[in-house]
Amino acid sequence: MPVKLRYALPGAQMALAVGLPWWSDRWFKTVGRFDDMPGPAPASRLCDSINAPVALVRVLWVRHASTLGDYVALVLAVGVLWYWVALNVESWRRERAVLGFRWIPLRVAVNLLLIAVGAFWGLAFAAEVRDVRSPYLHWSGWLWISGILGPLLAWSVVLIFFFGRDFVLCLRKKASQ
Repeated sequence: MPVKLRYALPGAQMALAVGLPWWSDRWFKTVGRFDDMPGPAPASRLCDSINAPVALVRVLWVRHASTLGDYVALVLAVGVLWYWVALNVESWRRERAVLGFRWIPLRVAVNLLLIAVGAFWGLAFAAEVRDVRSPYLHWSGWLWISGILGPLLAWSVVLIFFFGRDFVLCLRKKASQ
């Protein structure tokens, strides 16, 4: 029996959400001996980039939760996000439509919210690209930067395209009624 996408994708992403912050903590312990303000860890930035919508919501709880509570909330939120992504992929394959609410006003509102989130990540991508101008970056630095910037661009394009398309279809459906 093949493993379904709706279980495999969230499981893999949750494993990454456990591994990357753990790697980030080890990096801070190592670098912290030599630098008192090293900045964000590359693994932490990669985790936030891959799970960009969760990173946007994580700002609400990160200051109020303990370290363990933050990690647990992060892993659970990543699982929910990627389960939703997997359901949308299955819905797209089956019906050529995103998974959404049936009540048109709520569906339009959610589409607009997700388009705005996509635009936010597009602006974040543009700001990051503008900040990266160092001609002295080693190839591994560029690899990390592309690994961090690629998912931001992907979230932006995917959210704007798919939910923008659904928004237009909803407006057409409402106009024809």
